[in-house]
Amino acid sequence: MHPVEHLEELRHRLLISVAAIVAGFLLCFGLHDRLIPLILAPVEGPLGGLGKLITTRPAEYFLATLHMAGLGGLTLALPVVLWQAMAFVKPGLKPAEQRWALPLALGAVLLFAAGLAFSYFALLPIGFRFLVTFTPTSIVPMLTVASVLDFCALFLFATGVVFELPVILVALGLAGFLTWRQLAGFRRPAILGAFILGAVLSPSPDVLSQVMLAGVLLVLYEGSIVTMRLLRP
Repeated sequence: MHPVEHLEELRHRLLISVAAIVAGFLLCFGLHDRLIPLILAPVEGPLGGLGKLITTRPAEYFLATLHMAGLGGLTLALPVVLWQAMAFVKPGLKPAEQRWALPLALGAVLLFAAGLAFSYFALLPIGFRFLVTFTPTSIVPMLTVASVLDFCALFLFATGVVFELPVILVALGLAGFLTWRQLAGFRRPAILGAFILGAVLSPSPDVLSQVMLAGVLLVLYEGSIVTMRLLRP
């Protein structure tokens, strides 16, 4: 293809991706009265003892809703965005590499969903409860709806992104930039890095949630090694 045709193809793929994100945003914004209670459900227990959430600015709830809808739109549009990216790079791949485009895109979607589920059912409830109970009784928590909603939505989305690690590593392996032997050789630094990331990315400083996240990262890393070994012995 001529360079101009490549740019036109890229423009076409980007327009489809943006349209999918906008559609997801509008859907999440239209259903915000159902989505916001759903997002806050993992922290409902600790919040029950604190009374109602408050707002300190007239537009606070509206802006928090926009933020939530933006992250929700990105999440819903992820399959479309990944497929458009794969479709754009697919003509430049070898036939043996092209057949892995769809499995990688599907794997990315499934792993992102797994990250959301792990954060929703495990990390968020434990981490938020620790942060709330850590506050001394001499201090009265008055949490705003924006701070709690942003905390939950951002962490859910970030955990989903972290779960994309195997897809990135396998894609690099299929492209010839990495081998499973190299990954296996970096196992000790990877263990250290997993615990560092677990401490940084965990929603709270309690050891349990940090170890849980580090353990999942190590499982994803080992899964990448096994997958690459099966694909490229």
